[in-house]
Amino acid sequence: MRSLTTGAERDHTVKVIVGGLQPGRTYYYRFVSGGRESPTGQTRTLPTGHVEQLVFAIASCSNFPFGFFNAYEVIAEDDGIDFVVHLGDYIYESGYGEHRVRLFDKREAVTLTDFRHRYAQYKLDPDLQAAHEACPWLVTWDDHEVSNDYATLVSSHEGCGGPAVRDAFVSQRAAAYQAWYENMPVRESRLRAGAGIQLYGDLDWGRLARFYVLDTRQYRSPLACALPATFATCDTEAGRALLRAGAGGGRQIGINDPACKPELEDPSRTMLGSEQERWLDGALSSSRARWNLFAQGTPFAGILEGPPEAPTTFSDGWPGYPAARQRLLDALARHRVANPVILSGDPHAFFVNEVRNARGASVAVEMITTSIANNNKDKSKTLPTNPHIRFHDGTHSGYILCEATPGRMRADMVAIEDMRDPRTPRSVLASYEIVAGSSQPRRLEP
Repeated sequence: MRSLTTGAERDHTVKVIVGGLQPGRTYYYRFVSGGRESPTGQTRTLPTGHVEQLVFAIASCSNFPFGFFNAYEVIAEDDGIDFVVHLGDYIYESGYGEHRVRLFDKREAVTLTDFRHRYAQYKLDPDLQAAHEACPWLVTWDDHEVSNDYATLVSSHEGCGGPAVRDAFVSQRAAAYQAWYENMPVRESRLRAGAGIQLYGDLDWGRLARFYVLDTRQYRSPLACALPATFATCDTEAGRALLRAGAGGGRQIGINDPACKPELEDPSRTMLGSEQERWLDGALSSSRARWNLFAQGTPFAGILEGPPEAPTTFSDGWPGYPAARQRLLDALARHRVANPVILSGDPHAFFVNEVRNARGASVAVEMITTSIANNNKDKSKTLPTNPHIRFHDGTHSGYILCEATPGRMRADMVAIEDMRDPRTPRSVLASYEIVAGSSQPRRLEP
């Protein structure tokens, strides 16, 4: 048994780094405090060398008031899962919307106390607890751990609120980052000066798979082509952008709009920041893994909407940063990266996409998981103009279950029938297979 001391300065959390463990082994642990014992948790160490199999769950977007975390319960019950890959929106900073299933403090989290309270409420959920007890987690973040559609130190409300919002957001982001660090399985060595966290890094599951954990929020350029601040786009009294129609945050932008295109295609705009891009290029060049998987929070292949003569894309995803997206595609080609698979979250819907280069050739596969619990978004009407989308369901919550072997990767879209019902059934909507050496996902028969 090992003794550790904690206190209010870190919200009574502890981080234990245990040495001397054997690779590829299962270990059990528990905590004892004040004479009380925690439940026993299970974790695994990374294997080395040749590995025949990896099973992992992909999760994203758990909005507490919108429904029960049934999907976490299903994950916890599956003894075959090696770890969970969580792609962000682990919490939501506010309780937007009117369709609330569970009681929730809907005030926006702004201070450190606010964010700590938010994590405490989430962590009391029994299904989330069970999923953490069952296996280790590999985590990144998206926007709602801080504020909707923020970019670096730019809040989506800055256009409407001006310098006061800009100055206040620095403190809000620092508070959110500290609470995230306290509550998530990341090492203290990841902390950086100025309230930053180096979240990005890579992880090898033997020679079978390398995971690249990306940070698509902390270093990105501001969103392109924001609407001007007017009475129609701002709550002028509160200094905030209006939800879904405001002067800030993600929106549909015309990719050929002459008023937007120069800013959209500016080659200096970045999603990852120059330092993370350099790190990723080096990590790709050294990989000898059979599968190369990118864990990150926002869609990569994108969806074109609107009429064919005036297509639009969502400004908050990778298609809103086309030069940065192209640099990543160029790196995949330059280093001849084997079997790249991009794991994405955010749109509250299942997608299986071909990732195509400028010549229209498929060069990678993208799997987008739906929400654990949130308002789902059906994009079925857009499918005729998006032939790269091989599967879509925007009516269910759930997660993706993946199994990788040297010869193939299988992905099951595990759906929760009704997130408002804690006893709801679950089912597999569809299963896809990626054969090693191919970027063409193939649907499997039930």
